[in-house]
Amino acid sequence: MNSMSKQNLSRPMWLNIFAILNLCLFGLGIYLALVRSPVDVTQGDLIRIMYAHVSVAWICFLAVFLCAVFGSLFLWRSGKLNDILAVASAEMGMFFAGLTLIGGMTYSKPTLNTWWTWDAKLTATALLFFMLIGYFIVRGLIDDPVRRGRVSAVIGLIILADVPIIYFASEWWRTLHPAKSLNLDGSGVTMQPEFVQVLLFNVAVAALIYIYMMIERVRIGRLEARQEEWLERKQQSKPSEAIHV
Repeated sequence: MNSMSKQNLSRPMWLNIFAILNLCLFGLGIYLALVRSPVDVTQGDLIRIMYAHVSVAWICFLAVFLCAVFGSLFLWRSGKLNDILAVASAEMGMFFAGLTLIGGMTYSKPTLNTWWTWDAKLTATALLFFMLIGYFIVRGLIDDPVRRGRVSAVIGLIILADVPIIYFASEWWRTLHPAKSLNLDGSGVTMQPEFVQVLLFNVAVAALIYIYMMIERVRIGRLEARQEEWLERKQQSKPSEAIHV
């Protein structure tokens, strides 16, 4: 697009450095989970799946929560940036929800001898994933940017209601999912310190990856918004064709 400078299109150097840092920390997290972590007495080597599964699940919850927050801000004050942030966080939520599903199915195969079971927690997570897909399908059906942002913001709030259902599913219903060993509200920790340290490190890495992907997606979203504005101005500047009778 001619109205955009090459500098605006290029990724800033600090963001590249941040990406490399994330990659290094990600590799260290894999090393801690697969090599340094001891074997759990009950679960054995399956504890290693937990490090990735729980990390991406918590970040998925965060992404969906922030999607609802930015969507609410758009409903309250509008602002194109709020909509861009809501969309970016919804995309990250869908990405991490997909990883959460993969982790859950990977854990189910050796323990239940099946890739899928209609467990309450796993089913609610699948519902979250497909609702996020629907979020983007609805956005694609609406041309007006303001109406698109408002409708998707309401959908984001509806999707957020599924998060506590996922988190408390093992307490509200009979479920095959293992009981929580580390509660987000700090009410109790039944996991050994060695496991907690590795888990929290991987959660921090997943959070940094989320931050990087959010920054990158918001950068792209701003470029897309500028392109949309430029196309609208170009369309409006075209002289109307005279009709000869």
